[in-house]
Amino acid sequence: MSKRHWTHIGLIAAGLAVAACTSTSSRITTTYYNINGITGADLDREIATKGPLKGHALASAAIKFVPVAISYDEGDGKCRFREVKFRIDANVTLPRWRGHNSSDPELRTAWRFLSAYAREHEAVHVAIAEKYARKISEELKALPAKKDCDALDASAERVLKRNKTEHNREQLAFDREEQERLAELFD
Repeated sequence: MSKRHWTHIGLIAAGLAVAACTSTSSRITTTYYNINGITGADLDREIATKGPLKGHALASAAIKFVPVAISYDEGDGKCRFREVKFRIDANVTLPRWRGHNSSDPELRTAWRFLSAYAREHEAVHVAIAEKYARKISEELKALPAKKDCDALDASAERVLKRNKTEHNREQLAFDREEQERLAELFD
């Protein structure tokens, strides 16, 4: 594959990093922000001050789609993808209650549940992204051969843009559904 193709696919993927390996396994790192306090109000205040998204979230998952293998087959005067593999890199940010020094057993129990919920919630965001990494790979591989690789790259750009939009829509829908579900639980 020519350097031009790698460069072009990197540009059309808009912000996707090209990796040297071909593993499609997700790479997930977890970052913690520490909170302190002995009351629920203390913990709420700490999350609002130190939490991700300027304190508007308890936890978050920063997700990138990474092309790990992209190769072309140029023959018969046509260009098609021979191999296309994407994976995701995710940085999950979670709270960590330092000290657990509250004498309130209900608060400690509530924290355990909240902490577990935050981890599970972000795992669903990662799973949604993994689904789209597979979908992008499959859809690019299935693109019909084009007269040249520039035309194929233009088709690939449309597939990437559409999937990015669908991915974002599904992530936001999941958050909305969870907010509604939690509101019903606590009303």
